[in-house]
Amino acid sequence: MYYIKDAKFRRMAEFNGVPCAEIQVSPGAVDDPDLFVYVARDSSGTGYDIVRMVRSYADLEIDWFNNNLHDAYAVVSEENFGDHGWPEPAQQRKQFKENLLSNNDIVAKLEQYLT
Repeated sequence: MYYIKDAKFRRMAEFNGVPCAEIQVSPGAVDDPDLFVYVARDSSGTGYDIVRMVRSYADLEIDWFNNNLHDAYAVVSEENFGDHGWPEPAQQRKQFKENLLSNNDIVAKLEQYLT
């Protein structure tokens, strides 16, 4: 389970032609990487969907230049997010989204920019 310590709206972006909000999520567990979560309006226009997630393994000591020694950012497919541990992966993904959207500041930014 990925525990959210903090979440901050970073900027508006576009993914596959869809406007979305980029949210940086800081983990509650020591060894978990930061996540950049891209949120867009759902198809009904009344809620939100996570359309992309990227794990950040960036290290300021080695990633300030064009470093090809490791992948600083890795895209996380939905089926691989929460792919181990308890509860079941689908439930972990659902809980993560609910926890993210329980942040009033994040929801206010989503309502402001994703109209």
